[in-house]
Amino acid sequence: MKTFGFAIAFGILCCLGAMAQVHYAFYYDLTAGQDVEINIMNPMFDPNDFALTVYDAYGAEIWSISGTLASAKSGYLVLGDHVPNVDYPWGVVTVDSTDRLIFGLEYYRNDQLVSIDSVVTKVPELNADEPFWLGTYYSQVGDSETAFIVMNPWPMTTSCRIQAYDSNGKNVYSQDFTLSPYESEYVDLTDAIGSDSSLWGLLDVTMQNRAVVIALEYYGRGCGGLVIDNVTDFYY
Repeated sequence: MKTFGFAIAFGILCCLGAMAQVHYAFYYDLTAGQDVEINIMNPMFDPNDFALTVYDAYGAEIWSISGTLASAKSGYLVLGDHVPNVDYPWGVVTVDSTDRLIFGLEYYRNDQLVSIDSVVTKVPELNADEPFWLGTYYSQVGDSETAFIVMNPWPMTTSCRIQAYDSNGKNVYSQDFTLSPYESEYVDLTDAIGSDSSLWGLLDVTMQNRAVVIALEYYGRGCGGLVIDNVTDFYY
């Protein structure tokens, strides 16, 4: 049995905003028998204070915890053991810390581990005067299905445009999103564009001013039939 490995620090959540240097965000889903184990690792030489906050799909804060990890220490928590029963228990988790952290995310469905992802990149701060692009892979070929979740990890409204191109470079999907603070949007590409032998390729996200983060759910893949990937870094 794992032990959590960090001390809960009273008052950190209140004051961390003033001293936080690093901002992380990633996807969670507690619906339909799903759960997420969050493993938090401190690779730095000094103790690291952090505050973790869970938001529902509409951006409402539903649970939070703060703590300190000593140098090279790790801790973990299973979200389903802590997050209260709400109507929309999926969306974005944010973590603010005084220095860099590494996250190992284990995604479960019906008590079976289906996917493992690592998050090491903080949410980028963008230049408001120029656009940035985030890109990832989707597949709607054969039994493969892809859903994407676009999340706003900021306390301000943000917007982006998401486009999908097939393997021949044809634009097969385009949608503008405006997300309230910490709001998330789920799009099933099977409903949006269907399936076809050439329906795979680039899912492209245009951002400006404030970055969004993207998670992909790949169905029909892996031993559990589901693979989840978080994408936080822009490519240009």
